[in-house]
Amino acid sequence: MTNIRIAKTLAIAALSSLTLLAGASQASEWGHFQRAYAPNFPDRGDFDRPDHDRRGPGASGHSEAGYNIDARQQRQMERIMQGLRTGSLSRREARNLMWEQKEIEQLQRHYLSDRHLSRQEWLDLDRRLDMAARDIRAEKRDGDWR
Repeated sequence: MTNIRIAKTLAIAALSSLTLLAGASQASEWGHFQRAYAPNFPDRGDFDRPDHDRRGPGASGHSEAGYNIDARQQRQMERIMQGLRTGSLSRREARNLMWEQKEIEQLQRHYLSDRHLSRQEWLDLDRRLDMAARDIRAEKRDGDWR
């Protein structure tokens, strides 16, 4: 009777460990960059598709990088993380700056819900990113070292 119980327990333990091992082997590093540099940044879903208009109206004569909302926001988040690494930003400052980036991302998702970014929506996002850049610059230069 006890041998059967031990055999069942060992079989369940072996099956459980194989299940856990199989799950771990299927894990991948997809999206690692976004998790490392923007831990509170939600996944963008299908908003990263190329048919979305993220550039400002009339941007055809300019480089796309200057008008790409996502690229600007990513650069700002990299500046925040760099400030954390160097110590020019405290954790509280970085958390507040990342919260500001998250609010901009949520607003962008709202604006892109109709799959188009109007001129006014783009100008609003651009203005908010300008304010966020000023906030990052001010916090990094205010002398509050961690």
